[in-house]
Amino acid sequence: MNQNDDYDFIIIGGGPTGSSSAIYLRRKGYSVLVLEREKFPRQHVGESLLPFCYPLFEELGVLDEMKRRFVRKPGARFTNHDGTSSATWCFRNVIFDDSYLSFHVVRADFDKMLLDKAQSEGADVLEETNVTAVNLDRPDGIVEVKASGEKQFTARFLIDASGQDTFLARRLGDKTAYKDLDRIAFLTHWKGAKYSQGIDVGLLQICYLEEQKSGWFGIQPVGKDRISVGLIIDRKYLKQEKAKLTKAGIAEWQKALYMQEIQACALTRDILEHAEQAQPLIIVSDFSYYAEKTYGKNFAMLGDSGKFLDPIFASGVYLGMNSSKIFAEALDVLFKEGEEAGMKVMAEKKTQIDGAYNLVEKFIQIFYDPKSFNLSSLSSTSESGYGGYETAFAMFHYLLAGDFFNSYERYSDFLDMLQNPKQFARWKNLVIDRPNVHEKTCAANWELIFGDIDDAYIRATSINGDQA
Repeated sequence: MNQNDDYDFIIIGGGPTGSSSAIYLRRKGYSVLVLEREKFPRQHVGESLLPFCYPLFEELGVLDEMKRRFVRKPGARFTNHDGTSSATWCFRNVIFDDSYLSFHVVRADFDKMLLDKAQSEGADVLEETNVTAVNLDRPDGIVEVKASGEKQFTARFLIDASGQDTFLARRLGDKTAYKDLDRIAFLTHWKGAKYSQGIDVGLLQICYLEEQKSGWFGIQPVGKDRISVGLIIDRKYLKQEKAKLTKAGIAEWQKALYMQEIQACALTRDILEHAEQAQPLIIVSDFSYYAEKTYGKNFAMLGDSGKFLDPIFASGVYLGMNSSKIFAEALDVLFKEGEEAGMKVMAEKKTQIDGAYNLVEKFIQIFYDPKSFNLSSLSSTSESGYGGYETAFAMFHYLLAGDFFNSYERYSDFLDMLQNPKQFARWKNLVIDRPNVHEKTCAANWELIFGDIDDAYIRATSINGDQA
């Protein structure tokens, strides 16, 4: 531990965003303190990762460990609630190196792996340390941080990577909910489930629920005998069902609602028919929000602490980790060249980060718009003779693979085009007017996806999510 309790950077939160920030900043030679409220390992939502995380894992020096520990992910399959329509999106169609094969992780182990890596790189880490107050207003710009146990620290710069705790946004009164994305999430793990319908080859399964629920199931294997099943539903529907269940005298109405929806989706009903719940139900109700001012001369909010979007496309971990990398470059300029140069570069990097987040937000809004297209009605192959179809679909594949930062303007224009009825009709005809080919495996098999991973890495720990 730094004996003076005085650092270049203090980071609130030891999740993937905080750990990544610590590693990148340590490699630039700065002293870093990470303050984490909980004791790792602890479970968390957000277990399916995008292919564009792959080079980040390689840079951070954890890729080989990822391959030893975690299930591989070759693509995503979208299906409707009754199982009559589905489409598979394989990342190998647009990513032509090893990075097409992403990961499903157990967040308890994944997050601890990254935090341990940050510590091994020289960052000081204090777990079970709750930040209670910060002072950003000293005339000299130094940040003062108070934490549990009467601990006090100072730093030249504060990074809020507290995730959905949104430490700074709440204290600065700068947290606004997305009105159209008011949803709630339920998550738990199952053992003894049926490995079929693409789960046996690592596909992330997205099951649409009926329209009035405005939600979906996300199903992914995280071990050889462990499946993660997350439910995201609209809060209005939740309140309606809560009233029915509590009126019926059901005390544990959250679990009853979760089980009710499992039975309503053909996919989950089938694969969980003989399964057993393996950990407590996690509930996350603080959903989809943003802060307006996410950085200043001595602070920044990165990852979920400044903006959280619906997790339908598994973008959160990548957005947070890549933002950490990008912003570390700006912070290096701030420290080496001074405030004027640093603030200029921070503004440039913030524009890039905002562009990525805004693109994902636009895709999410299209996903939930019942008047727009339905991804589960489309099918992806590389055998089409239509050049327009290949170009359009490649863009969607690449977007789903996580290319949010490099091409956000081009993709945003494409999504705008799809919302024009005439343009969308033309594009849709190119897709629908050809034979549907439903890919089954994305050229994957059990050996490739599960390899020699040891389910002993899976921990049945849980977090105390907010109650609805």
